[in-house]
Amino acid sequence: MSMAVGRNGSAGVRRIRLLGGTCRLGLLAKTGLALAGLLTFLALLAAWSSPAWAAPTYGSLRGPDRYGTAVAISKAGFSSGVEAVVLAPGDGFAGALISAPLAKAYGGPLLLVPAAGMPEAVKGELARLAPGQVIVVGLGSDVVDQVKAVLPGVDPAMIVAIGGADAYEMSANVAEAVKAKLGTVTGVVVAPGDSFPDGLAVAPLAAAKGWPILLTPADGPFPAVCSQAVIDLDVTTGLEVGTYVDPGLSSLTRLVGPDRYATCALIASYAASEGSTYAHVAVATGENYPDALAVGPYLALDGGILLLTQSSGLSPSVSSLVTGHASEIGHVDLVGLSDTTSAKVLRWFPLGDLPPGSAYETLKRGSQGAQVLWAEQRLTDLTYRPGSIDGTFDVKTYEAVLAFQKVEGLKRTGVVDSATWAMLVTAGVPTPGYSYSGTRIEIDMSRQVIFYIENGVVTKTLPCSTGKPGWETKPGAYRINYKSGTGWVTGPLGPMYSPCNVYPHHYIHGSSSVPGYAASHGCIRVTVWDMDQLYPQLFAGMRVNISY
Repeated sequence: MSMAVGRNGSAGVRRIRLLGGTCRLGLLAKTGLALAGLLTFLALLAAWSSPAWAAPTYGSLRGPDRYGTAVAISKAGFSSGVEAVVLAPGDGFAGALISAPLAKAYGGPLLLVPAAGMPEAVKGELARLAPGQVIVVGLGSDVVDQVKAVLPGVDPAMIVAIGGADAYEMSANVAEAVKAKLGTVTGVVVAPGDSFPDGLAVAPLAAAKGWPILLTPADGPFPAVCSQAVIDLDVTTGLEVGTYVDPGLSSLTRLVGPDRYATCALIASYAASEGSTYAHVAVATGENYPDALAVGPYLALDGGILLLTQSSGLSPSVSSLVTGHASEIGHVDLVGLSDTTSAKVLRWFPLGDLPPGSAYETLKRGSQGAQVLWAEQRLTDLTYRPGSIDGTFDVKTYEAVLAFQKVEGLKRTGVVDSATWAMLVTAGVPTPGYSYSGTRIEIDMSRQVIFYIENGVVTKTLPCSTGKPGWETKPGAYRINYKSGTGWVTGPLGPMYSPCNVYPHHYIHGSSSVPGYAASHGCIRVTVWDMDQLYPQLFAGMRVNISY
C-alpha cells in the first residue's frame, strides 16, 4: 500500500490519501472440513509454540434484521444494569452514527428503532439491560412513551430526547451531550452526513476516544451550527474522513481514499496509531449501513477496529491490511454478514474455529492470502520446506505440499484440496523408519521423499525422485563416499547440482526436474533450493538408508 502525505491550503492540515494497494488472489474453489476436523484444528493451533500464528476466535453477530443485529451486538458486549442505553433510528444512518461516542460515554449499547415503533426484540433487550437512563436520539415522542412502558420503574426525567432541525444540527446537539457527560473532549471527528461508509468506519475510534462526530455535506460547506459546536466544545484538533471541507480547526488529520474501502483501511491504520488494536476486529458490509450502525460502542469497549467489506469479499486495500496484521488478530466478529460473504471474507484471516458457512479454499500455484500463509507455516512446523512464509503459493510451496502428500499417502497434485486440508490439520511430524543414532538420512522410495534425521527426530522432509523402471535406485544401507563440490556438474547422464556420491555412479543431487514419481537414472534428485541447504549438512561417512 502506498500513501502520499501532503498539505492543503489550511495550516496544520495533514492530508493522507491512499493511492493504491495490490493484493492478488488466485482462482480459488470452495471446500469444507467436518466439525471434528475444525475442533482438532483448533486444538493443534493452541498447542503450537509460535504465538504469531495462534488462531483467532470468530463470532457471528447477526439477527433476522438490522434491529435484531443491534440486539445481538448489545447482548455480546453489555450486561444488565448499564448506566444508559441510547436509542437511535435504524431506517437512516445519521442518528445512530453520531450516537456511538455518546453511548460509549455512558458505557452502554446503541439499539436501533424503526419509525414504525419499537420491535419486540428491542423491547426485550431494553428490559434485560435495565438501564438507569435512556437517551433517545432523532426519534419521536412515541418512542419515549414506549420506553416508559417497557421500563415503568425508570424516572421519566431519566428518559432524554435529543433531536435537531436536520442531521447536522442533531450532530451538534449530540456532541454537546458527549461533552456534558465527559466534562471535556480532546478532539472531534468530521464525517459526511450525506453518505454513510466513512462515518461507519470511524465510529468505533470516535467512541473509544470520546470524540464527538460532527456531520457535514461531503462537498461542503461546513454547517454553521457545527462551526459553533467546534467553538462550544473548545477543541482545536480533529480527524476528518471522506471529505475536504474546512471545519476551522487549527490541527486536522484528513483521511481520504479513492473509495470507501480504501478510506476504511486508512482509518483502521490511523486508529491503530491512536491506541486501537487489531486484537479485536469486526467486519460489516460497506454496501449498506444498517448492520454496522450499532457496532461502534461495542468495539470501543476494547479499542477494536471495524473493517468494511463488499459482498464479493475484502477489497485489496482491506485484505492487505488483514494479512499484514494477521499475527495480531485475536477475535473477529462478522456483523450481519451472510454465510456466503463470511466465507469470502474469512479466506483472508488466519484460520481457526470458523463459524458455520465458512469454507477452506483450494490452494494452488498463484493463490494468495491468509490461508496460504497458514498452510506455509503449518508445513514448516511439520518439517517441510515451503520457502518464505509470505502468503504466496509459489513453486517452493508447491513442492512442500507435494512432499506432504507423498508422506501422507494422498494424491500427488501439489494442490491443497479438501483431503489435503483435512490431513494438514491432523498430521504430525514424520517418524524415522530406523532407530540409528546420530545425524543421517533416510530415502523412502515408495513415498519418494528424503528424511533428514537428527538424534532420532526428522527435522527436514524433502521431495525427491529416485530411479525409474529399468534404472531403479538400489535399496540398502550406505554411507556418503564423497562430495563433488557445489554448483552444476556434468555427469555421464546429464547435469547434476552439487552431487554427493552414495554408491558407484549414483548420487544425491539437485535437479531442475523433481516430479512426484520415480524419474531418474538411479540417482536421488531433490530441488535445487533444497540441495543448497542439504549439501553443507551432508558429510563423508554419513549414514544413508534407502528402502521401499
